[in-house]
Amino acid sequence: MSFPVFQAACAVIIVLTLAAMARRVPWGTLLRDYFALALAGYLGEQSCIVLYHYYRYSTAWSLRVGDVPLLVPLIWPLVVMSARSVAAALWPGIRDEVQRAVVVAAIVAFDASLVEVVAVRAGLWSWAEPGHLGVPVIGILGWGYFAGAADYVLGQTHRLRHLLLLAFAPLVTHLLLVGSWWALFRHSLRADLGKSGLDTMLALGMLAFALVLRARRRGHTIPFAVALPRMIAASLFVVLLVTVAAHDSRYWLHTCAIALPYLLATSFRPERPLPSR
Repeated sequence: MSFPVFQAACAVIIVLTLAAMARRVPWGTLLRDYFALALAGYLGEQSCIVLYHYYRYSTAWSLRVGDVPLLVPLIWPLVVMSARSVAAALWPGIRDEVQRAVVVAAIVAFDASLVEVVAVRAGLWSWAEPGHLGVPVIGILGWGYFAGAADYVLGQTHRLRHLLLLAFAPLVTHLLLVGSWWALFRHSLRADLGKSGLDTMLALGMLAFALVLRARRRGHTIPFAVALPRMIAASLFVVLLVTVAAHDSRYWLHTCAIALPYLLATSFRPERPLPSR
């Protein structure tokens, strides 16, 4: 898949996903969350690239702002917002703000693992060190850090929460990146993880499957309206994977580890309309 085609597909997915989300969330609320996350995401990415020099985007990207392609911070808010919807659907009983943020962070890190390995294989960006299928573990966790901090702020009722998000999410992301780097990643997990990385990902996929199965038995599923835009976005990366690693079983096993819990969690039954009064 060429860069122009991929970027055009990303732009279409952004529009379709926002339209799908607007069926469940008022446009005003949706766009305020979206643009605040986009700007916070850009500030986080640009500052990470400038400060750490740990990854870089391909020069083939169009419409760059500094070191970051414009499409990237326009896409990632949809991942974070969708993860918040998934968490609310599967685990509606979570009331503690920190616990909810941790759940959202885990969902986004889970999603990011698929995006990262396929994107790196396709040459969309590259990392300074190896890891799982060419991606350092801390690189996968980075967007989880950001998403958890963002969810915590967006869960507040303060009227200035969107303004607070611009500083809080990037700052917390940096603190967690630096903290986890010095506590763990500077000393370990910096080489090519090989089979152990894939085994770990499959184990995490089985854990996610078990957690979703438990939630489903309690009657909690992801509504199809929430799952559909995720499926559309995921299909783009599956098509991209076919073009860059069609015969590499490692990538397909990784993709299955991510996809199966979501397929189990998604309700394919039509949502019943609210009864009229």
